[in-house]
Amino acid sequence: MNEYLEQKPLIEQPSWSYEDMRGYLSEFLEIYSQSPIKDNQGGMQAPHMFATYYMLKKLAPKNVIESGIWKGQGTWLIEQTLPSTKIHSIDINLELREYLSPKVTYHSQDFSTLDWDTLLEEKESTVLFFDDHQNAFERVKTCKKLGFKHLIFEDNYPITQGDCYSLKKAFAGVGFSPQNEKKGGTLSKLFSKSSKGKVLPNLEDAKFLTENLTQYLEFPPVVKLSTTRWGDAWTESLYPTPSPLYSLEDLPPHLKVFQEEGKAYTWICYARL
Repeated sequence: MNEYLEQKPLIEQPSWSYEDMRGYLSEFLEIYSQSPIKDNQGGMQAPHMFATYYMLKKLAPKNVIESGIWKGQGTWLIEQTLPSTKIHSIDINLELREYLSPKVTYHSQDFSTLDWDTLLEEKESTVLFFDDHQNAFERVKTCKKLGFKHLIFEDNYPITQGDCYSLKKAFAGVGFSPQNEKKGGTLSKLFSKSSKGKVLPNLEDAKFLTENLTQYLEFPPVVKLSTTRWGDAWTESLYPTPSPLYSLEDLPPHLKVFQEEGKAYTWICYARL
C-alpha cells in the first residue's frame, strides 16, 4: 500500500465542523430547488453544489474565478451564494451555456494565460474554483506563482479513476495515465494538451503540496452510498472518504436529493496556499 494511504501528510484543515455544515443544508436546498438547469448531467449536482455553497459562504471572497462552466449551473450558484462578489467564468466553449449572467465576466482562454494583475484587485480575497478537469498539481503551482491563496477543485478524483491528475492522486503518489480516460467523458474542458499528459508515479508532488499548502480538506459527502459512480464497491482501500454528514439510515427525508444524486460526489476539496 502507498505510504500516503497509511499516513496522510500533516496539513491543517479549516475549522468547519459537521454540526455547522448540517446547519446550512436547509437554506442550501431552498436555493438548489430554484436552479434554472434541471438536468445537469456532466456537471455539478447536489453533493458538490452544497459543498461549493458552504465553502464560499465560509470564505466570503471578493472575487471568484470559475474555470470550467459547462451549462452554467456553477456560475448560477456562485451568484446566488455571493450576490456582491465579482465573478470571472472561463470555458473554451462558451456555446454550451444554458445560464448566462450580465453580471459575470466571461473568458474563452485558459486561466493561466489571463492577466489577473489587470483584471483583479485583492488576489488574497479571491477563490479559484476549478471544474476544468486539468492537472490539479500544475494548477496549484500556477496559483502559487500568481499569488492566489484559496483553491477549490471540484473533480478531485481517487487513485484508480478519473480523467485528470487530481490532488488526491498527487498525495497518493500514483501519477496519472491518460489511457485511463473514458471516451465520451467531459466535453469542452481540454484547455491545454500538457495539462492532460501522463504523470509518472512519484512522491515529489506530495512533498511539494505538503510544503506549500497550509490547509487541505476533502469536503465530506452528505451521505455515502454503497457503490461509487463507477459501479464498484465504495471501499476505504480504494476510495478513502471523509465520514458523511449522515448515514443512509439517519438521512432526514427532506435531504433525499443527496441520496438520489449521491454518485455525483468526487471528493471535492479546498486547498489553501
